[in-house]
Amino acid sequence: MNLTLKEIALMSGGTLSVGSNLSLSFDNVVIDSRIAKDKSLLVAIKGDKSDGHDFVANVVTKFEAGALVNKSYYESTLSSIKVLPNLILVDDTIKALGLLAKNYRETLTITIVGITGSNGKTTVKEMLNSICESEFGVGNVLATEGNLNNHIGMPLTLLKIKPKHKVAIIEMGMNHSGELTYLSNIAKPNIATINNIMLAHAGHFNDLEDIAKAKGEIFSGLMDDGVAYINQSSPYQDLWREHPGKNTYFGKPGSICYIKYSDTGSKFTLDGALGEINCELKVLGDHNKLNAMTAATLAIALHCSSKNIQQGLNNYKGYKGRLERKEAFNGALIIDDSYNANPDSVKAAILAIKDLPKPHWFVFADLGELGKFSKDSHAEIADFAIQSGIDCLLSYGEVSKITHSVFKGPKMHFTSIEDIVKYCYEHLPKSATLLVKGSNSMNLAGFVSKIVK
Repeated sequence: MNLTLKEIALMSGGTLSVGSNLSLSFDNVVIDSRIAKDKSLLVAIKGDKSDGHDFVANVVTKFEAGALVNKSYYESTLSSIKVLPNLILVDDTIKALGLLAKNYRETLTITIVGITGSNGKTTVKEMLNSICESEFGVGNVLATEGNLNNHIGMPLTLLKIKPKHKVAIIEMGMNHSGELTYLSNIAKPNIATINNIMLAHAGHFNDLEDIAKAKGEIFSGLMDDGVAYINQSSPYQDLWREHPGKNTYFGKPGSICYIKYSDTGSKFTLDGALGEINCELKVLGDHNKLNAMTAATLAIALHCSSKNIQQGLNNYKGYKGRLERKEAFNGALIIDDSYNANPDSVKAAILAIKDLPKPHWFVFADLGELGKFSKDSHAEIADFAIQSGIDCLLSYGEVSKITHSVFKGPKMHFTSIEDIVKYCYEHLPKSATLLVKGSNSMNLAGFVSKIVK
């Protein structure tokens, strides 16, 4: 981004404070005052614990910078920022951020890829990023950082697009209907796909079909000549064909890309528009082969070569907290999948360790946002763990008591991470594989940090 204060005010629908420098230029947008610098635009957001407006004065006086602020705060009797220049006054800073990103996107000719799905969207994004870096060069590809995929994070990502970028890979998340309509109509993707439909954030929906309809909103913002890439293996594909844009299919023989062959390990062969591509992933799990297929499909849409698709997938080393291999204090193998979880990703993780050293220990914590599906889902995980050969279950949290009660075999239930750590130090076999999985809110990443070597 390289915009003047005047341009940002127009694009965000705001008015300027007295004494503002209309030609002041900006090349970055932040919501955290601690990372502000010269040419920063601070978007002041009122959160649960702090109010960004309280830090506006420090940023604007310390740097050659400006701020997007709520008009009501600016006009309040206690406001300390009334005398400051270079402020853009709006009714709602979050909505204004979205409007700014939307209008900025309209000035761009870059190809934007939109990715959503219940599971694996970050992995698909990172795999595609790896391919595109091989194709277009490192530094010429912009991809969503971490999981900045919501109504705040996604606009911030769009505003990072610079002229050097050849493609932007934008992840879009949601947990309510309507959210992807909002995000997609800001990003206006040229290419978009839905990786899968599973029980993630299911507590806000009636059933999987409702989730599929909400995910299908990603196609509503497609550019007029945009293309919806639809997985023919999905039982919900008919729900997505109605969205605007040309449909292209993948996932089955005869489509643009499908898995022709897969062994029991990490090797598989893609086939389709570019012919056969032999791949060997460095990451665990058959589900990651499906993620790779989706990434390859999008890469084909971006005119990447088969050589760079193969190289990009083979070079992908995984993502922090997603089936990440680590060594425990005693030499046991830890599979850290603590980043986040829903019922289907838990099952995928259990399957991913099937060929790893035994015994298989499983540290499992509560899954959130499942609503009416919560009780049955936690019970199903216990049954699945039994069927899949989990040798010992260590559960943690209130709802995972259900998993503990259903599981047949060696098991312990805990009320604190410290107690799980203590138990592992005393009982974890050196030969074991320890899978760690649960919702982010359960802080299993903190558990892993205390038992790694």
